Amino acid sequence: MLLLLFLLITPISSTRTPPKYQIDLNEDPFQRWDQVIQDHLEYLPGVVAESKKYIPKPLQPFVWWVASKVERYFPTETRLELEGIAAKSGLPLGEIVGLNILYDIAAFDRRHVFGLGCTSIVAQNSAGQIFHGRNLDYDMTGLLKNITVYVDFMRNGSVLYSGVTFALYTGVLTGQRPGAYSVSLNARYSGAYIDNILMEFYTKFNLPVSFFIRDVLEKQESYEDAVSALSKTHLFSPSYIIVAGTKKNEGALISRNRWSAANVYPLNMNANHWFLVETNYDNWQKQGDDRRITAIRKLKQLGKANFNEKSMVEVLSTAPVQNNLTVFSSVIVPARPDIFDGFTWIWD
Repeated sequence: MLLLLFLLITPISSTRTPPKYQIDLNEDPFQRWDQVIQDHLEYLPGVVAESKKYIPKPLQPFVWWVASKVERYFPTETRLELEGIAAKSGLPLGEIVGLNILYDIAAFDRRHVFGLGCTSIVAQNSAGQIFHGRNLDYDMTGLLKNITVYVDFMRNGSVLYSGVTFALYTGVLTGQRPGAYSVSLNARYSGAYIDNILMEFYTKFNLPVSFFIRDVLEKQESYEDAVSALSKTHLFSPSYIIVAGTKKNEGALISRNRWSAANVYPLNMNANHWFLVETNYDNWQKQGDDRRITAIRKLKQLGKANFNEKSMVEVLSTAPVQNNLTVFSSVIVPARPDIFDGFTWIWD
């Protein structure tokens, strides 16, 4: 409601809130996503068909063969969730698995053919309050807007963690552990596709990055433990992982290689580094990305003294930070968990 009131008086494009669901972790994994799938059945075949276009043609036979086989390597609950989604949707299990590992397959150096973006921001105001902003950009914009959902993952009747994700997709790329920390992932393009394939075999397909982020949200209770796990664990694919906490200077930009972090860059109010902005480029290299340049300019214009969740909305809503590929936006304040639900919106 707070977001809707704010957007009504802000001259930006039409928006809407995503449907909200509860996934009960005490429930049979095979049935957890049934209601989500039932509510989105009309959109699912189109999403799967479109996703196939994002794999280079020479790789497609191998990728779909692997996708049909690797499900056996996933943790039991992950495997059962995917099998349940396939059964409820009527789509082949290999296609469901392929969609869930699409980022890991495609995250190699191919910017020229793959329009995957995202902007993530962590900012700290003068009072030491932490704000996490996130725009998710993706080529399949129109299709994904129809299947974007907000999910509270429940255990024993309480919210353990929350995330914005997609019907058919059991992983999390944007999430929060209430009262502790939040996480968002941006694409990082590095290396050749063979590097991803080799890491997939090395890790025995256990760690697609969206599954891993969900696992971290479920198991890591503190900001420090989350940053450590997200920095050190072997993953299929490179990425930028942005983490925000609840205390002063709890913000980090983790630039991930496949083996570990290439760089961990923290917030540091003492050095006047009161915000971090990541799009899809290494922060230690010269960048000409208009999204990043614009976000930094807007943050400096707003200033840290009175920066709040509405200030972050302004930054995320400014073109080209928000652009034709932006599917949804979120503002997360882990110390105030209700902000995430109230300040998540789909761009129409």
